[in-house]
Amino acid sequence: MDDDDDKISTLPEPMKHHILSFLPSIKEVARTSSLSESWLQTWRSFQITDFEQWLVLPRYEILYRGSEYNDPCVRFVDSALMRSRHGMPRFRLIVTLDMAPHIDRWLGTALDYHVQELSLNITSNGMDLFDDDLPALPYLIPGKVLSCEFIKSLTLDSPVKIDRISSVSLPSLRSLHLLYSLIDNQMFRTLLGGCPLLEGLSVISCSPLSELKVSNLNYLKRVTVVSCNDPEINAVSIQSPSLESFSLKSEYGCDKDIGLVVNVSSSLRYLEITNLDKTDDWLRQFLSKFPLLESLTLKGCRLLQRIKISNPLLKKMSIKNCGLVDIRIDAPKLSSFYYETRRTLPSVWTENPPYSSVVGLGFRYYFAEDPSSLCFEELRESFTRWSAIFGCLESTVLFYEMDEGMKDGMNEKLALSAPGVHHLKLVFDATQSSCLLILDCLFSTCRPTTILLRLSYPLLKIICEVLASREENPKGCPCEVKCWKHELKDAKIDRVEGIQHRGPLDWHSLFNLLPTLLASNEVRFRLQW
Repeated sequence: MDDDDDKISTLPEPMKHHILSFLPSIKEVARTSSLSESWLQTWRSFQITDFEQWLVLPRYEILYRGSEYNDPCVRFVDSALMRSRHGMPRFRLIVTLDMAPHIDRWLGTALDYHVQELSLNITSNGMDLFDDDLPALPYLIPGKVLSCEFIKSLTLDSPVKIDRISSVSLPSLRSLHLLYSLIDNQMFRTLLGGCPLLEGLSVISCSPLSELKVSNLNYLKRVTVVSCNDPEINAVSIQSPSLESFSLKSEYGCDKDIGLVVNVSSSLRYLEITNLDKTDDWLRQFLSKFPLLESLTLKGCRLLQRIKISNPLLKKMSIKNCGLVDIRIDAPKLSSFYYETRRTLPSVWTENPPYSSVVGLGFRYYFAEDPSSLCFEELRESFTRWSAIFGCLESTVLFYEMDEGMKDGMNEKLALSAPGVHHLKLVFDATQSSCLLILDCLFSTCRPTTILLRLSYPLLKIICEVLASREENPKGCPCEVKCWKHELKDAKIDRVEGIQHRGPLDWHSLFNLLPTLLASNEVRFRLQW
């Protein structure tokens, strides 16, 4: 490249630093130093804020060869911190425990540079189990970290111990994330007492913490609580006039009510409950406390059977793997409903059907078990009822490998859609031989105007070929009466996610693109019947 064409190298250093900040890893940033002398100087002055030990050393040496191989990492961090003496917006450190003698010094340097976002993750490399000279878990967080007027975000992710700190002063802290930290009830109260402006709080599998009580935090908006052990946390009380979002998760559900007491501010708008084994009555009473609720997500709550959701402002509802039998809905502003199950669909009843305002109704059904054991007729009837309730259905279907022997009679038994479907979204994980059968089943009772496909290349290619070759009277069609292939008049490619193009793509261009697409790329078609 001629010097006249190399415009980027002539940019001011701060602008080149800004460009480098968009690269995903420090290794890629370092590679730019080989481009030219100008980029070498840019690399030497580039401020590094994220430090991961295995970006400097191979993971094998870190995990199995011990602390004598840490010198290159120590020199790298020391050198990089020297570049930040004029200020450091962020310091993110991921190292093994044998680096503990240096961690206090690095944290002190970051604090001297008035770091605003601090994240610490200390992991075990396994050597601490055999080497008596290495410090034993856990790492004790220095008290000076919890007495900084300029830190706005603090993340402690690992068995970091928070103890023996009599006072906490974090007047600027907005976001606090504790993951697998060792902290007791008294220390937790002391910690929150020093964070008057806190807006976001995450407490994930911290022990021996058993009571999570929050009050006098008038700016707290978002709270996430995750418990791994039963019953790790037995009481949760969040009282904040600004609380908008609350997520309560148990990593391992049980088959009995664990007796957890939950008390949350009535200002709540977004609620997510995962693997919490509570009864129908408990959920009804709990939800009645939140008149402003707009979004509700229930996941893996196995004790729930017959629930009633009544809220005048609820807009979005998502229920996953709860095994419900009956759902009663009184939510006139509901605009999105998603249901995911490994069992048969529940009955759905509404106070004022049809819900013509519902623009997205998602459904995911797992055929992980022997499909012959499923009641396909009941499944089809459920879709018919759901179609009458909701004005617009978006169906997301996941198929696993199907037994070859179950294909006979499949078309008569399985209809995974309903006449009210307008927008169809498909996710397949099936054999190629089953792909066309699935498409026939889906189109047997619906005529969607749009269809989104998210499939692996072989399956996506098969369906695209079928849509592209549709005819007024398809040759070789075994149907004695007109099937969907006869009724489909036109199919246009509307868009391909991740691919920029002007206007609709033609089929030739699409088939050239297909081998390059990932399974996550969605292809959207507009259909005319």
